[in-house]
Amino acid sequence: MTIAHALHDLRASTSRLSEAVTELVMIAHEDRPSGSETAAVDDFAERVSELQSSVVTANQELAQIEGPVRLADRMALVDGAIATAALLYWRDLRSYDATTAMRQAARRGGQDWRSWQVSIEQSQQRCEQPLLDATTGARAVWVELAELVSLWLSHPPPLSTTLPSLTTDAGVPAAENTRRST
Repeated sequence: MTIAHALHDLRASTSRLSEAVTELVMIAHEDRPSGSETAAVDDFAERVSELQSSVVTANQELAQIEGPVRLADRMALVDGAIATAALLYWRDLRSYDATTAMRQAARRGGQDWRSWQVSIEQSQQRCEQPLLDATTGARAVWVELAELVSLWLSHPPPLSTTLPSLTTDAGVPAAENTRRST
């Protein structure tokens, strides 16, 4: 794999994550049943908004990456945003306590609430795989960066050469000297 391919995969996975989280936000905020202004539901909706904020941050940081130097500068920010999203997802939305609180609120609210709560859980499940893929994608970029650094440290490029770009002028990933040697 190359850095360009790993970055492409990371961008694709965070885009899918963004779509899944956007669906969850819509259900949590727009599809709430009437009279659902309880503390548990409001807290849940706030946590969903925080999840969306982390995913948006990851996408914004990825959009600012144009070359290997910018990748090295921004990757910690991208990784941090994805890690925050994972923490929020698993701790605040999918944990036993969070799920129990939502189910209890739905039972007190009637059939409309129960249907909404089931929709919420299904939407949360659709976020899981894209979140795992984004986490894996971030790790793949780090691995590629680490290998490139080790190559540069053992065989430094001449000072007159420029750094390889991540894409060609046509926007196609460059197949430059960032491949692993086997």
